[in-house]
Amino acid sequence: MAEPSRVIHIRNVGHEISETDLLQVVQPFGAVAKLVMLRTKNQALVQMEDLSASISAIQYYTTIQPSVRGRNVYLQYSSHQELTTDQSSHGRNPDQDEPNRILLVTVHHMLYPMTVEVLHQVFSPYGFVEKIVTFQKTAGFQALIQFQSRQSAIQAAGALHGRNIYDGCCQLDIQYSNLSELQVHYNNDRSRDFTNPSLPTEQRPRSSQLGYNDPSLFGFQQPGGKTLQFSFTFFIIHSCHLIKSILTSFLQSSFRATAAYGQVCILSSRPNSIMSVSFYCFILCFAKRYHYLT
Repeated sequence: MAEPSRVIHIRNVGHEISETDLLQVVQPFGAVAKLVMLRTKNQALVQMEDLSASISAIQYYTTIQPSVRGRNVYLQYSSHQELTTDQSSHGRNPDQDEPNRILLVTVHHMLYPMTVEVLHQVFSPYGFVEKIVTFQKTAGFQALIQFQSRQSAIQAAGALHGRNIYDGCCQLDIQYSNLSELQVHYNNDRSRDFTNPSLPTEQRPRSSQLGYNDPSLFGFQQPGGKTLQFSFTFFIIHSCHLIKSILTSFLQSSFRATAAYGQVCILSSRPNSIMSVSFYCFILCFAKRYHYLT
């Protein structure tokens, strides 16, 4: 075992475990001077006010396995005798960042969906929230929340950092953003500009010049936004019927005329004649060639 130290190193600290949870583990043995959450490493450093409190905590948890929110955590002496400013900076405490009216919020252990409405309900009691933008990163669900004033952002960060939105989940990890202004283009469930409610809910389709390849030329728009195109084959087949009927009438007239003069005509006036079938094949091949068939 390492040399006794006022600083206790705690391992296996999941994102669902808050600072308050860890304080309940060590505070029965004495006052806590500093507590730093190392979220990226799932660890924490706790500095007790005096060495005897740290020794009592380590001795007690040597015989009893501490568990926080169903997860076993492990305590040992740290190699440091005191937490310095540089070591504390890894805890991402918002008090150590440059204050800004825009907060970067990471939600850990998210068992319930996060929406703009939920975040607005959580943060708006501390001041007027102008804009919210949410996105998904490797660190998890994140959001940028812009307050009207920097003081409101400072109050929200101090009150909500490390807190859970719901009991046992959706823990807030808050730090100050280095952005000066959020750009919001749409008001929907992923982003919202509360100062400009007239923004569209989604991106509008780009207007295009009508042409042969424009879907709107031979189609219409369904309520769901999906373009339903008419097959150009219908146009071709309809034209076939029209032309064939004209040719059939002409052939029938020719057949009667030649029969009247006693001449032999090898052309049939039946609709399913070889000429009609050949004409259909020509039209269908033409349609296939120029991609009019779907």
